Amino acid sequence: MNQNNLQQIFSHYTENFEFINNPDNDENYKWQVVKDFQGFMDKALSADIENFADALYKAKASTKNIIDSYTQPFHGLVEFARKEPETVRNMFLDLYADDGGNLKQQEKQIAEFFSKSNELLERYTPGSYRFKQNSHSVSSYLFLRDPDHH
Repeated sequence: MNQNNLQQIFSHYTENFEFINNPDNDENYKWQVVKDFQGFMDKALSADIENFADALYKAKASTKNIIDSYTQPFHGLVEFARKEPETVRNMFLDLYADDGGNLKQQEKQIAEFFSKSNELLERYTPGSYRFKQNSHSVSSYLFLRDPDHH
């Protein structure tokens, strides 16, 4: 990753925040989603296993329109958590595990998340396009959890 380009993007974003955050765009709501998601995801990951799916639903609901769209990847994880809460909880814990800044390790964690999600998809909704994870959904889980590093 080119750190100079990334810093330039951040700089332009903050310099133009007032313009970006006009009434038509309301950029602030995205940062409120980040704050809300972090609290709800913390509660979900520490919830009793029998309450995990309901707690995960609250984290999903806090994301508003940022992750779920037509294919509903986050909703699918909530549904799978109703059947296999430990599997889905471990998927998130593994995805969020410290990668030590190692990009290869992060890629491995993301690939494993995709793999386990695909296994659940085939087990409970074989052949369906709904609930399928994609690069947008997984990068959103990472960003909403830790925007400073993702």
